[in-house]
Amino acid sequence: MSSTSSRKLATAAVVLGLVISAFEGTVVTTAMPTITRTLGGAGLYAWVFTAFLLACTLGVMLVGKLGDHLGRKPVFLGGIALFLAGSALCGAATSVPWLIAFRVVQGLGAGAIQPTTMTIAADIYTLKERAAVQSVLTGIWGLANVLGPVMGGWIVGHASWRWVFLVNVPVSVVAGALLMVSYQDPARKPGKVDLWGPMLAGGSVALLLIALEPDASTLLRFLFAAAGLALGAIFLRQQRGASEPLVPVEYLRDRTVQSGLLGGAVAGALLYATTAYVPLWMTANGHSALLAGIALVPMLAGWTLGSIFGVHLMIRGGMRASVGGGFALAGFGALLLAAVVGMRLPIACAFVMLAVLGIGLGPAASTATIGPQSVVPWRARSVVTSAVYSARMLGGAVAIALLHLWHGSPAVQVMLIAPIAVAGGLVLVWMSPAGRMASVEGLDLAIE
Repeated sequence: MSSTSSRKLATAAVVLGLVISAFEGTVVTTAMPTITRTLGGAGLYAWVFTAFLLACTLGVMLVGKLGDHLGRKPVFLGGIALFLAGSALCGAATSVPWLIAFRVVQGLGAGAIQPTTMTIAADIYTLKERAAVQSVLTGIWGLANVLGPVMGGWIVGHASWRWVFLVNVPVSVVAGALLMVSYQDPARKPGKVDLWGPMLAGGSVALLLIALEPDASTLLRFLFAAAGLALGAIFLRQQRGASEPLVPVEYLRDRTVQSGLLGGAVAGALLYATTAYVPLWMTANGHSALLAGIALVPMLAGWTLGSIFGVHLMIRGGMRASVGGGFALAGFGALLLAAVVGMRLPIACAFVMLAVLGIGLGPAASTATIGPQSVVPWRARSVVTSAVYSARMLGGAVAIALLHLWHGSPAVQVMLIAPIAVAGGLVLVWMSPAGRMASVEGLDLAIE
């Protein structure tokens, strides 16, 4: 097989990996009201999202090192297998607690797929090429996100909600097959993989999120919070002495990497909080699941549009222009959305404000990943990419858990997205580095 053909097939595998992970991240949002009415467990609504995001975070943390030491190919294929199994199990779930458990399996697989796809794309394309490729990938990713809520609303209206999960199975099989025949990992130095770090970090975050559960007693929440903080302290101590920490300290000192990590967290908070609670607010106001899905289309289409010019903006103006400026615009859109919800203006106004929010999120979120990738060597690219994706998932999980404290008022939950956006935007405008990004040349093409 020629180098060009292999690269095209590897890119196709990356695209399909992005499609299933993006689709699953949004298709369930409009299906959840129907699922909770069918299976019960409305009080566990937020945990269907939080469990998936927390498992994604743990999966991303694990694959950061595994991708560099074992190779991208086995990690991608392993993630596909987990995601496929989790999707099938979710489609067979008989209760919300079981659905949450199976979402953990699915989330672990998605956590392995998402950063690995972007790392593979970074391996087979140079920075200048990635400016064009990123536009294509982001457009496809955005289309999957846009279609997800709409398809979710359509599926629950015309078929069983179980197909929301089962539709992922055949696509997962094709993605794995394509990468298996097209991609070859470059030579790498073997090393020890630290599993304790991700497990301690994941356990700490899980306990802290459980402590935010509004229906738990005060004593139980205090105990979970204390246990989570204690486990977090153990994690920090373990990382200081680890020979292979989750993210090497020398990279954490780089302001581009710092901006990428914080940008990932803020992007995840805004993306997942909006996709979780805007449909809930819509259905609480008497709108159909299909219209609730359509409500997310402006934001996700805006995200896609913003991402297309995000890389070019970063190359010319630095992270401050793309990440800081993007989040400033997203914060403005979130404030306008809160005003629309609070003043009970026509739903068309909410659509417009969601589009503004998405146009700001597009360049901010995409370059929060590409920027750090471009300032570290190949051997650390998977680690840094995974760290940014971990921050994104973690930001989403924490935001959903915090907003769940107001689970009796979907309107308040949507309005509270604005302070998150404004605070994140202000901090990132201040801390993101300015100046043109240097092009990294001489990247190896990891194809057969």
